[in-house]
Amino acid sequence: MKHKFFRKSLFVEIGVLFFVGWIVFTIAPSSAQSNGIPSAANPCIPKAQVARKEVIGSTTAQGRNYYLFAAYEEGDPVASDLIISIANKTCRRELYNPTGDRLALATAIPQTIARQLTLQRYQREIKRIGRATFEQQIKQSRSDRWFDEEVWALQQLGIRSRKATR
Repeated sequence: MKHKFFRKSLFVEIGVLFFVGWIVFTIAPSSAQSNGIPSAANPCIPKAQVARKEVIGSTTAQGRNYYLFAAYEEGDPVASDLIISIANKTCRRELYNPTGDRLALATAIPQTIARQLTLQRYQREIKRIGRATFEQQIKQSRSDRWFDEEVWALQQLGIRSRKATR
């Protein structure tokens, strides 16, 4: 009797382990998708320049998924904007700004998408440094030119700046 019970419980344990392993394998992101980066974006990432990247935001419009990345060159603590869109598992590099020039995202992508990605960038920054610090940085900004997507995103967040007006 003990022998049959032992064999049944062993099969149950193996079955449970197999099932749990299957769930982990199925649900866990692959290494190509770590940090929310879809593997379909890889061909459009300038690998010679970009040593590290982080997803800042993403949105979907007209059948394309748009991703805004913070792209870091080796040894550079300041990120460059990188926007990649994906449709039908094919990527397209929409914007890469390694010079760090101040550019409106809407110069490369539709304005509605630029607004959403900018809003997500600001929300991420607020989460990282806190709302009060973020608002202080906006007020102390030396920029005399604010892009539409920046003004719109600040309005969505209920943040006013005398400089950030249309």
